[in-house]
Amino acid sequence: MLGCLAESGYGIAEELSDATIAVINTCSFIGSAREESIEAILEVADLREKGTLKSLVVAGCLPQRYGKELAKELPEVDIFIGTSAFRGIADILDQADSETNRGIYVESGSTHLYDDRTPRILLGAGHSAYIKIAEGCDRVCAFCAIPGIRGSFQSRTLESVVKEAEQLGESGVRELNLVAQDSTSWGKDLSSIPGKGRPKLHQLLHALDQVSSVDWIRLLYVYPSAVTNELIEILSSGQRVLPYVDVPLQHGSDRILKAMRRGTTADLQRKLVNRLRASINGLTLRTTVIVGFPGETDADYDELVSFVKEMQFDKLGVFRYSDEENTKAIELSKKVPRKISRERYKNLIKVQREIMKEKQTDQIGKEDRVLLDSLINPSLGIGRLSSQAPEIDGVVHVAGSSLKIGQFASVRITGVNEIDLRAEVI
Repeated sequence: MLGCLAESGYGIAEELSDATIAVINTCSFIGSAREESIEAILEVADLREKGTLKSLVVAGCLPQRYGKELAKELPEVDIFIGTSAFRGIADILDQADSETNRGIYVESGSTHLYDDRTPRILLGAGHSAYIKIAEGCDRVCAFCAIPGIRGSFQSRTLESVVKEAEQLGESGVRELNLVAQDSTSWGKDLSSIPGKGRPKLHQLLHALDQVSSVDWIRLLYVYPSAVTNELIEILSSGQRVLPYVDVPLQHGSDRILKAMRRGTTADLQRKLVNRLRASINGLTLRTTVIVGFPGETDADYDELVSFVKEMQFDKLGVFRYSDEENTKAIELSKKVPRKISRERYKNLIKVQREIMKEKQTDQIGKEDRVLLDSLINPSLGIGRLSSQAPEIDGVVHVAGSSLKIGQFASVRITGVNEIDLRAEVI
């Protein structure tokens, strides 16, 4: 959206206080994300009431899902732009500025998927970027509202993804993080290549692995039942593709997995984890789980805790279940009380922190490479190992001289600070 606005002559303000138009991009995946989005809208709306802003725009999944309802509840917002209308934001603002057209721009069941020709402005650190390789989802998980928000699955072409990777690398980006709602389905909707069939994810990774201007390529959101031998091979042997697997397993109880409509069992998930660890040298394994799913008993939860303890995941995200409209799970009875769900969440976080503490302690004294994200002062920086995805896996506090943002440093791990590490340049 920023790229499209800049291309159309809009200036991008460094601070909200300098802006005449504010665009709030929102999420509506789970209850806590909706609450955070609404809080942000109301906070900016207060500024508008004080005369700082002329226009307030709310974009993304929240208006895509609740556009008409939001328009009634939030009269202080001028424009609502759904995920289908991202590309046209400049035209929409032009029309709104002339006061001839204000309102809701949402097309149900559709999401715009950008490509390498779409103008783009990188946010945050210029040495790290995300690339969206696909959009939407065709899976039928009982708890997930994404298919209804983002629409049917659609892939970008291999050529488009590789071209964007090359463009980002040439602009100074050292790390690429590949994202989609379901990365492992990439290519299933693309045209078949004569004699080769439809493109597959491992072929995309092999092509990206040849982009010499980039150092790290990390794949996120791998669906567990779609992991192939070919995918494992490139994750193990890639020169730039990292041995990092982010695979959401969601639970350790067969009964709950069935209710979630995940199409797998705890034993199949154990076999997958063991297969990944046996096949990928230096593997970093991240997963996510949900506690408090409808019908989750104490016994089901105990199975999940035992599963987490047994699998010893390197990274673990824990979510509390929330009812989502237009999902199968909302129709299920035996809802878990919020108090119990909260207790289970806190306990599982505590279990994982102990696992991580032991894993982190084992790294003390080892040498590795860190990508520096920021500087606290000239001799103290914050960076990440290849095993640490941006914003979710902790950081490394690096001590050394002549540190530079966006560059790599060879370090020795010297200590642990909860989920973060300390290191010194060698």
